[in-house]
Amino acid sequence: MCAFFWANAQEITGTVKNHEKSEMDLVLMLFGMDYPISIGTVDKNGQFTADLADIKIDQIPEEFKSMSLGPLYFNFHFNCDDAKDFGENGEKLAARQDFVRMTKNGDWSGTAFLVSDEKIKNWMEDPGYINAVKGSFYEVMYVEEDVAINMTCVSSVYVDENQQVESHYSFDIELKKGFNWVEYTIHEVHETDPSIRASFPSKVTISNLKDPSKMLWIGSYF
Repeated sequence: MCAFFWANAQEITGTVKNHEKSEMDLVLMLFGMDYPISIGTVDKNGQFTADLADIKIDQIPEEFKSMSLGPLYFNFHFNCDDAKDFGENGEKLAARQDFVRMTKNGDWSGTAFLVSDEKIKNWMEDPGYINAVKGSFYEVMYVEEDVAINMTCVSSVYVDENQQVESHYSFDIELKKGFNWVEYTIHEVHETDPSIRASFPSKVTISNLKDPSKMLWIGSYF
């Protein structure tokens, strides 16, 4: 497992697995590829620093920003059946970033998957055919204002064309205005008929990043 240092709940340092390439920028592309947001760098040996604090987005035209922002309830990796479960928080504006991009001289050259187990990376790349496993994965969420969510909801997921099962999502998270690390912890996986679809998460907790030492940064390159 990579060694990590968590400086201030926003800054993380560690090693990108499988890197050994060259120095690259770590960027978010929430507002499109023309407006990458730098959050740090990774050197040729894979050593990186990523920091979500004090990121400025004043350079992003309002039209691009508004196109990328949407209701918070729709921006998490897992969605509830009823948006009203979020209450008044549901309509607050947000944007989600699934993976950290790595660029070289401005060109998108690779992706860093943030997971606690490499098997979760495999599931994220092809959830229709690869089974989910217990563990955590991590994303970045941008919000226009502070918001706290503490509730549980359900989502009806099809296991075949005639049957649905309920998945349970528990939110216990405080998002500060700006950029935030978000942790999704998969506690249970619903087993399926693999000839129809892959097994999927059926009990998940969504929270702030708890322990960055459990986070693997796994590189995938073009």
